[in-house]
Amino acid sequence: MKQKNYSFYKISFWFLFCILVLSTFPTLKNHTRKYEKLNHIEELYGLILNNYQDSISEDSLILFLRDGLLNNLDPHTFYISEEELKRVNEDFSGDFYGIGVQFSIIRDTVMVIKVIDDGPSDRAHILAGDRIILVDGQKFTGEDMNNTVVMNTLRGKRGEKVELTIFRKNKELKKTLYRGAIPLNSLEASYLIANNIGYLKLEKFSATTYDEFKEAISDLKKKGAKKLILDLRNNGGGYLNQAVDVTNEFLEGNLEIVSTEGEHRKKTIHYSNNKGVFKNGDLVVLIDEGSASASEILAGAIQDHDRGYIIGNKSFGKGLVQEQIPLIDGSALRMTVSKYYTPSGRCIQKPYHLSDTIVSAEEFKTKGGRIVFSEGGITPDYVVISDTMSDFESNFWNKNYNVLYEKAFDFADNNRVQLENNYKIFLHNSRDIIWLEMIRLSGDDISKEKMLEFKNNFITLFENMVLSHILLTDDLIYYYNKDDEYLKKALEILLI
Repeated sequence: MKQKNYSFYKISFWFLFCILVLSTFPTLKNHTRKYEKLNHIEELYGLILNNYQDSISEDSLILFLRDGLLNNLDPHTFYISEEELKRVNEDFSGDFYGIGVQFSIIRDTVMVIKVIDDGPSDRAHILAGDRIILVDGQKFTGEDMNNTVVMNTLRGKRGEKVELTIFRKNKELKKTLYRGAIPLNSLEASYLIANNIGYLKLEKFSATTYDEFKEAISDLKKKGAKKLILDLRNNGGGYLNQAVDVTNEFLEGNLEIVSTEGEHRKKTIHYSNNKGVFKNGDLVVLIDEGSASASEILAGAIQDHDRGYIIGNKSFGKGLVQEQIPLIDGSALRMTVSKYYTPSGRCIQKPYHLSDTIVSAEEFKTKGGRIVFSEGGITPDYVVISDTMSDFESNFWNKNYNVLYEKAFDFADNNRVQLENNYKIFLHNSRDIIWLEMIRLSGDDISKEKMLEFKNNFITLFENMVLSHILLTDDLIYYYNKDDEYLKKALEILLI
């Protein structure tokens, strides 16, 4: 009896196994069909490698094939080499390990522009204006110097020792540092711009953006902010989840923030949770043509729910979601996997190529019934027309930019104490000196006469360059904002 039962179970097992195999056969067959055309690529690869009239390496041929494949997809799908990947990941992780300086390369020499408070360089008493001439005994000047070389050399592992030789006021000084964590803040500025109006500027949406935002908004509320200007100009985006979390702080509960869907990705809808800390205060969001992706998700949700006003210029128009997929050789593929849609259903992706046209500017409605469009970007509720350079100003500035940048650094370096003490008074008293320096670059008398028409503009631009070598980022933004047309419009609306 036991033998009979055993035989029965054995036969049953193999019967079910056969059914399972046969049921998956179409899938296996389809999987094989999906990739069978790769034989064509393999054939071409072998023919070119073994028959092309010039010598061509396998690495080069793989590069050609990879670039040819990716260049025919959307512009936001691209390959990231192993070396580039490290820098990309650092930029959005919120910190990296380095020596804690902002630098600029002037006349083939690395100049320290700013020293980060309580960083390795600050503790080693390195100062703004110092020239780094040797790193670990190796020459660190010359025509080969560029930003990539500098960052790859000065960044490294946590606690790693680095020996610097710096040049300061005709003296060489040796400094020993140990690399430490250097924050890469996405919050560039936060302050009260009026009695009860806070101002907050986000440069990107990195892994730490939401935490930075929560801390800043809490501080502004403690100072009396009941209204807010959120500046997303030139914010190129970043992590989707960070944009969702920040947007959530402005919305009542159970409201759609954004949805995503792709050919191989199921539709996902993100909703607000009613736990936001700024659900009721008046809100203005500033955008421009540099506001993209995650910035547009936030602006789109605010606009579609009639939660606040969008002010500025039409945004970039990036309605695609990417995933970064690691490859076996340590590199990565950043690939578009889905599109995102604002709460009203808009996909605001613009055409990939200049020759493409938008098929239709489809109408959508906000929560309050206002008509908005899906036409390659978020169109503001209030468009701000900023003053632009004349052709003469633009040509002069572009032609002389490198020289002016060096002159601005020299001016800042030679007058650092006076500028740090009171830059407003010192710059005001130096306007004639600055003007003479700029006139010397004008060339002929006709150009000098033409320059007089734009004297104040030229001096202001040069002063901005000088202050970029003196002020920390938040102080610099505060200075720039004093004459900002976008902010004037925002304040006009919020002060009504």
